[in-house]
Amino acid sequence: MTFWREIFRRSAPAAEQRFGQLLTTILHRHRLMGEVLLQLPHRFDRQFRGVMGLAWADSQLVIEVNPDRLAKMRQDDAALLLEHLALHVVWEHPARYCRYPDQDLVRAATDIAVNQYLPASPPGTASLAQLRRVLRRRVPAKLDSQEYLRIIRDAQPAEQDQLRRSAGGPQAGAPEVESHAGWHTGNAGAAGDQQTQLAAIRTVVQRAWRQTPQRDRGLLPGGLRAQIEHPVSPLAARPNWRRLLRHQLGKIARGKRPRANRFNRRQPLRMDLPGQVSRLVPAVHLFVDNSGSVPDKELGVALLAIQQMTAALQLPVWLHSFDAQVHGPSQRLRPGQAPELVRHGGGGTRFQCVFDYLRDHHVPKTGTVVVIITDGWGEQTLRDHHYRNVDWLLTTRRDQLSVPAPASRVFELGRKQNG
Repeated sequence: MTFWREIFRRSAPAAEQRFGQLLTTILHRHRLMGEVLLQLPHRFDRQFRGVMGLAWADSQLVIEVNPDRLAKMRQDDAALLLEHLALHVVWEHPARYCRYPDQDLVRAATDIAVNQYLPASPPGTASLAQLRRVLRRRVPAKLDSQEYLRIIRDAQPAEQDQLRRSAGGPQAGAPEVESHAGWHTGNAGAAGDQQTQLAAIRTVVQRAWRQTPQRDRGLLPGGLRAQIEHPVSPLAARPNWRRLLRHQLGKIARGKRPRANRFNRRQPLRMDLPGQVSRLVPAVHLFVDNSGSVPDKELGVALLAIQQMTAALQLPVWLHSFDAQVHGPSQRLRPGQAPELVRHGGGGTRFQCVFDYLRDHHVPKTGTVVVIITDGWGEQTLRDHHYRNVDWLLTTRRDQLSVPAPASRVFELGRKQNG
């Protein structure tokens, strides 16, 4: 080995050269991630409090890099961290959560979501294993960051603090590896600014997608490819389940009743035989998932809305609690009566027990509205016994319902979006 080669081997590469080497590595390893990163400008700042991170400069997303901290980071960890940043871009996290008030919870939820698409979690970022360990329960994999944010937000304060520490946030005491500080834009600016940021991110991702060869696209996980090909705007209006359910309750008929001013359809020439009209008084059976994964706050809001809806329409309601079985006795709600749900058990969820209950108790298939409030996590096959007038109200996204194609309607209970 020559003298100059030895000097070159021992000397650390400059920040720009090191960053270029990382991009080259990622382009060969995960072409799409590399193309996304190539679309974003980067800048070096020795005052930047993390090793790397995404930040907004007006409506332009940039990669912030601390050259001194990058020089001390292992090559594999640095490449993994850059891929982690690229996945944040693909899922539009910097735009979706730019005005969310608690950025520490956003940090944990979004890191958990994207790290599941990496071979390992970058140092100092949250993982699904950490979340399961802190909550002491099996949290489902491959959820959207919004669902993980809801789970973390509904956790106890001590559990939230423990997750912050395990995720390496500012409260952990050690220097940050990835900083999310540049995401937050506060409450200033109109909603149009957020739409502009979202459009800017989608332009970056679509340009990177076009630059990715077809053979590399085929190697992508299904969830990642679906997000790129069919992104769902977090700012788009969701279907108003209250309005649709109210309309349905007012139109569903239960049985017939005679009317003298109607012709008899079977014997229209017999003027002495009355005709029939539909009775617009449906029976409502409300089943509430008691598995423990449906938060009390969201459940209370939904029950109150349905109670107000049925009271205005003067409809009777039967309230049931279920997990792996329907727990009795059911509660008959009179119009205007406030629902009082008593939780039983709290085991796993099995939707089949709802439809078995309806069949075994001879609940009519016509003129009955079945409403199931659940997080959607149950079995994948279901025998509905021909009960088709079913409304699923999910505390998660519509695509989280485990039943692949139910012959019914699926809605999100939803909550106000915070970016």
